[in-house]
Amino acid sequence: MSQKTNFSFGMHYPAATSAPEAQRVQLMASLGPTLQALFAAGDSAATVAVSDSHKGSGHKMVELVTTLQDIQIAAILKAFSEQHGLSVQALE
Repeated sequence: MSQKTNFSFGMHYPAATSAPEAQRVQLMASLGPTLQALFAAGDSAATVAVSDSHKGSGHKMVELVTTLQDIQIAAILKAFSEQHGLSVQALE
C-alpha cells in the first residue's frame, strides 16, 4: 500500500494570457472536478480541494492528497497547465 502525500499549489492565468475571460472563468469554476478526474485516473482515492487565493480573483489554491509520485503529479500538472495556459506554483 502506497503512502498518501499532501501537495499544495497555486494556479492562475498569467497577466498576458490570450484566453478569453469567459473561458478563464469557466475553467477556474470547474478546476476542482477537472483536476479530480485527472488525478483519479492514476489514483482512484486522490482528493482535490480548491479554494480562492488571497492573491485575488482568478487565483486558486489547490490541495491534493494522493499516492502518486512527484514525477507523475508534475507530468499531469505540466500537461494541464500547458493545455490551458495556466501558471502553477508549488506552495510552501
